Amino acid sequence: MFMYAVLIVLPFVAMAQVPVPPTPPGFTIGHGSASANVQLEVFVDLLCPYSKMAYPALKQLVQHESPDRFRLRVHQFPLPYHHQAFSVAQASETISFALGRETFETWMEAVFEEQDSFGNKVTENQGQKNVTAQIHALAKKTFPNLTDAQWADGMTGHGGTDRDDDTRVAWKYACSRGISGTPMFLLNAVAIDADPAWTYHDWIEFLKPFLDPPSDTNPRHASIQLDAAATFVPGISLLSGLVVVVGCVAVAMSWRFRFRRGYRRLL
Repeated sequence: MFMYAVLIVLPFVAMAQVPVPPTPPGFTIGHGSASANVQLEVFVDLLCPYSKMAYPALKQLVQHESPDRFRLRVHQFPLPYHHQAFSVAQASETISFALGRETFETWMEAVFEEQDSFGNKVTENQGQKNVTAQIHALAKKTFPNLTDAQWADGMTGHGGTDRDDDTRVAWKYACSRGISGTPMFLLNAVAIDADPAWTYHDWIEFLKPFLDPPSDTNPRHASIQLDAAATFVPGISLLSGLVVVVGCVAVAMSWRFRFRRGYRRLL
């Protein structure tokens, strides 16, 4: 019966596989190294006011910290209640595919500047075709060398392009990381409770133990200590568990023996 249940569920599990991005997702802001010991990832919606609020301090981090020890990666996570957010994110993929992924920073800043122009209330009576044309106009203004053919290759206004697929894959990737809103932050792949209102100095204070770890509290050393503790504690738990199991078996055998003696008396 169990095997039948597994066979029934298995096809649905396979269908739920998150698509694997063809390249590592996200955009590096600045020139941070992939081997930097501090890897900060932020998930943003370019039409989210809180994402816009968080960006200036993050940019200051990029400008002031060494690329060898700090890298900032930005991932797009268009929220469904910002009605034009997916189209703007798709435009990001279209532009970066045509002109290079280093263009994302410039595009993000351009959208932040014009964020109010793509709000729900402003665009509610425009129709998707007109909104796509408006996004195109901003793209041409920001990148005069972007051709109409390059734009049309990724942006139709109704999906169905490879860039549309790329945007969907990036969104699903964010979901697989537990992202549910914007901005959300991961520090060295671990979620942190950072505030979008943090200033550059707030970030520096928070990141200081990772950017300049004292020799006696080196994160790698702390990690080793944590691993040792993690090994020791389960060992104690296992021993305690064995004692409990043996005790339960002994009690059960005792009651069984008493029950059998009582049963024989009744006979």
